[in-house]
Amino acid sequence: MLKKLILFALFFILAGKLISAEYNSGGENPDNDNVIYYFGYGSNLDEDYMRQWTPSLEFVSLARLPNFEIQFRKYSTDLEGGISSIIEKPGGMVQGVIYTIEKSEMEALDILEDVPLGIYKRETFKVVSKNGTWYNADLYRVVNPKGPFTPSVKYLGYMIKGAKAQGINQSWIDYLEFLREEILKDTGIPMDQEE
Repeated sequence: MLKKLILFALFFILAGKLISAEYNSGGENPDNDNVIYYFGYGSNLDEDYMRQWTPSLEFVSLARLPNFEIQFRKYSTDLEGGISSIIEKPGGMVQGVIYTIEKSEMEALDILEDVPLGIYKRETFKVVSKNGTWYNADLYRVVNPKGPFTPSVKYLGYMIKGAKAQGINQSWIDYLEFLREEILKDTGIPMDQEE
């Protein structure tokens, strides 16, 4: 009887593995095992900024992350203001871009993004491209959101530059520019000296 139970259990374990191996949970993954898909939405929209740490970076597609929004929930002393993270919001939509990046460079980016210190974490999310294809893409978000904080003017500059270069929708760019102008008015910094 015990042998039958063991064989029965083994059958279901093996059958379950075979079924799960054939089941597609959705989302495209890179064909090359040495790269990952990465979803950039904040300063990481700016390819020039990103290439400093990830020279292998290659554009894949514009994309959106549904049911989240960008908020400025971490304060940066270096940038003198809030920097972005994603926060859950039913019906929200985060505009961004999908890149491929070599895995070894992502490990270096983890250090830049303070993952080892527990400030940000890298997670895989499903994002949808402009043509409707779903991708499994890594992104960073703040572990313990604080604030919200007034955004850093310099950080907003990275976001605006990247959003314009990538062709992110104009209403998002208009919002970021309005936000930057309001902060500059409040701080008295002339527009030509913002960085």
